[in-house]
Formats: sequence, C-alpha cells, structure tokens
Amino acid sequence: MIYSGKTLSVEVLPSGVANLVFDLEDSSVNKFNQQTLRELQEAVAVLQSLKVVGVIFSSAKPAFIVGADITEFTAMFSDSEESILQWLREGNKIFSDIEDLPFPTISAINGVALGGGFELAVATDYRIGTAKAVVGFPEVKLGILPGFGGTVRTPRLIGADNANQWISSGSHINADQALNEGALDAIVEDENLIAACEDLIAQCNSGKLDYKKIRAVKNSPLT
Repeated sequence: MIYSGKTLSVEVLPSGVANLVFDLEDSSVNKFNQQTLRELQEAVAVLQSLKVVGVIFSSAKPAFIVGADITEFTAMFSDSEESILQWLREGNKIFSDIEDLPFPTISAINGVALGGGFELAVATDYRIGTAKAVVGFPEVKLGILPGFGGTVRTPRLIGADNANQWISSGSHINADQALNEGALDAIVEDENLIAACEDLIAQCNSGKLDYKKIRAVKNSPLT
C-alpha cells in the first residue's frame, strides 16, 4: 500500500499498474466531500512521483462515485464568493493533475458515476464500465453547474450536440448509450473490470493505443 486514507487508498498491482480505490469510511457510497478531495489531492501527488505504468481509478463499493456531498453545500455557499472560487480552483487543479499524470489513466466504472464522479471519469484517458454503469450530471436539476471541468471535457469526448443534451437535461445515461456515444470505451463483466483496465493500459504502453492523442483532443478547441 503506497497511500491509505479514510476515503481512498492506492496500491501497486503485480502488473505495475497503480490502483486508486475509493472506499469512504462509514458510508454506503463514495462521494466527493472535503476529505475525499483532500486525500485525492495527496494521493495524486504520490502518483506523480511514482514509476508505475498506469493508474486505475476504481471503487470498493457497488457504485463508483455518486457525486458531491451536498450536505456540505449549505455552509459552503454561505461563505464568500472568493472562498467558493478558491475551492473550485483547487478542485479543478486536482482533476487537471490527474489528466496530466505521466502515464495512461483509466476509470473502472462499476456502477453509478454521477456529478463529480463522472467529472473524474472524463478527466482520465479511458473509461471502462460494467453493464450497471450509469453516468451523467444530475446536479443541474438542483441549479448547480458541474464545477470540476466536466462540462469542458465531455463535449470533446462525445461531441457538442450529445454533451449539450446530457448536461442540460441532467439525465442518467446508461452504459449502452454511454458506449455508443463515446463516453465509455468498453463494457465488460464485473469480474473482468480491473483486468480489462490493466490490459488497456498495457496496450497504451505497447503503442497499440495512443492515450496522448486523446489528451490532445481534450485540450483542443471543439471542432
């Protein structure tokens, strides 16, 4: 184990791939509360200095990440505008640091990946899901715009028309639609999820897949 916290841990698998596993203590689901973001920032800093062949972002719970912890919003939104903007800047830097890691990155989506959970997924190079995977930005139905870069990255992955529909509707998108429209790269059986992620990272490192090309698209103007 190279990092262990109350919300996530990181271990290096025999394949040389790092597996960052979200597992929020005393909760049935993973969510982006302040502690999770802080530990994610610390874990990413560790990953930046490691010589691994890639990293998988996965979950020890039946869902991936259900979104932000909205119970923290009341106190946060009563704070100053500058404090809120600083929180957003810090959150965006974490996700940008994930996107810029010096090796292939992939999200293993074993269930619900909504709001910030989906924003994390689109910050990684690839996304493999199971048939139970559900993605989307339902926070817009609460009048909250996704704030960690998801609305910028998603149009570059699935096209502006699809992304406009996804973002403006706040719909839950099932695995098949997500695959057909480009938000998922593959759907596999639950028991094969981590192995499939390891195989995809191996294909990147052998030159069969060009993960840097995907990053270039996400950092370029929309076509």
